[in-house]
Amino acid sequence: MDIDRSLFIRSNRALGLALVQAGLLPQPVLDEANARLIDHVRADKLKGQGLLSVLTHEMQALSEEQLLNYQASEHGTGLIDLHSYQVRPPPGTDPMACWATWTIPIDEREGVYFLASAYYLSQPVRGYWEQLLGANLVWYAASLQVLIEAVERLENQLSAANK
Repeated sequence: MDIDRSLFIRSNRALGLALVQAGLLPQPVLDEANARLIDHVRADKLKGQGLLSVLTHEMQALSEEQLLNYQASEHGTGLIDLHSYQVRPPPGTDPMACWATWTIPIDEREGVYFLASAYYLSQPVRGYWEQLLGANLVWYAASLQVLIEAVERLENQLSAANK
């Protein structure tokens, strides 16, 4: 199964715009990061890639800690480290959607879904998960590395279940 390119591109474009509007990033830096991201898209290297990874790792133009703190202070998202958390996504969770949105549902209690995301600031990301799971969502901000590990664990669980 492949990553939904349209969702991937919309998620990243909206994140970039939100970062500029929040004053976390100047427009010229976003333009350069978008050019690099387009190279990844053209090379069909989407899994584990995204605007945020370009900005934080390739260009070192944005601190992930600064972004996490901004989301917590300005948007009230909790911060979560999934290393010691038993992630329990709902049945049928598509890992490719998780990669495209840098988000993973981590639990569900009485119809309320809890999600960890590095792309909370991206409206298409929030809209995708709201449409899929409903309006009762609680969002947590998480680092890229934490999400990579969580989505890879999900992929491994699904692979083992299909054997």
